[in-house]
Amino acid sequence: MLWFEAIFLGIVQGMTEFIPVSSSGHLVIVPYLAGWEHPGLAFDVAMHLGTAAAVVVYFRRELFAMARGVITRHPDADARVYRRLALLVAVASVPVAAAGLFLEALVGQAFEQPLVVAGSLMVTALLLVIGERRRSVRVRQAAQPSDAEAQQQPVPPGSGIGGGDDDGPAGRGLLPLGEDPVDPAGSSLERMTVTQALVAGVFQVAALMPGISRSGSTISGAMLAGMTREAATRFSFLLSLPALVGAFALSLPDLRQPSDFSGAMIAAGVAASFVSGYVAVRFLVAMVARDRLTGFAGYCVFVAVLTIIAYQFLGPPSGV
Repeated sequence: MLWFEAIFLGIVQGMTEFIPVSSSGHLVIVPYLAGWEHPGLAFDVAMHLGTAAAVVVYFRRELFAMARGVITRHPDADARVYRRLALLVAVASVPVAAAGLFLEALVGQAFEQPLVVAGSLMVTALLLVIGERRRSVRVRQAAQPSDAEAQQQPVPPGSGIGGGDDDGPAGRGLLPLGEDPVDPAGSSLERMTVTQALVAGVFQVAALMPGISRSGSTISGAMLAGMTREAATRFSFLLSLPALVGAFALSLPDLRQPSDFSGAMIAAGVAASFVSGYVAVRFLVAMVARDRLTGFAGYCVFVAVLTIIAYQFLGPPSGV
């Protein structure tokens, strides 16, 4: 049964780490509803290795381009864009690194409280709705041309004025940067500002609490700051890598604590989280180009309500 628990929880971790429904919250709620013992913080952290590997594999070209830009200091446009993106990821990682050192004890206690997780899932739902509403307002405003724009004459093709086939990111051969023709006022990764990166980083701090989705909070924060949905999603995934690796490094002593799961079981869970995490990344990156994230808000509310109802019958988890 422990083998099944380890693999099943690994799949849950991988899927929910990137889909904005909170992996940490599900690793509290699923064992609680199933009547299993909570696997422990060490197991949770080990599962993050699998999801971190999924990010590395999926975004390997972007990560290589960022490393190349930083190491070689090459002057071409591609290198400048990805060198700057690497700096923005580093800047946005500072808030959660600082907060994690001070909130570790509080976060650890929250992992034992299903009702706290249910409330946090409600917060995740609210963040997703607010982020999508802000984007909708921006899109509507961009669709209403100003008087000056309405009077402006279109530029004849081939005049040499404006963007040609060889101008912009596509002409330079850059990797996808989250441009959205439906949201032209939104910032892509190429036009992302330090302020937008910091807003996403501050929103990531909220995700230290189980039930508040890391991807959901950072994507919503970035959209509120003015980024396109796709650019916000891509930045959220790149931003997850320092957070996942940092959390694992800080929790290495916890891995030596006694656990019901053997090393082989944990390894199987890590492998399961990698596979499901990679599938989740591919799914969400493809989905955000065409669909809103509010459907996930509805799911978060459903799980929260289900947990609250179950708590009335099951009471607190064993050992609490």
